[in-house]
Amino acid sequence: MMSTGLTFGTISALCGFSHNIVTQKQYSFLVAVVIASAVIPTLIASLAFMSWHLLPIPDKELEALPRENGLSEEG
Repeated sequence: MMSTGLTFGTISALCGFSHNIVTQKQYSFLVAVVIASAVIPTLIASLAFMSWHLLPIPDKELEALPRENGLSEEG
């Protein structure tokens, strides 16, 4: 879906520029907005849906966890 939006937005901006409907400055702004419209939601979604359970546990927190198997560090 985002790929379609990027393609359509970029082609529309290029069509407007090539037919002198928009200026070079407007074309640059339109392309920047089209790219931002895909990048910004992706960044937000990657933060909102981070797979926290797949990240490694820091050593401090790992030492604080109770040992379930009953073994000490020596054994």
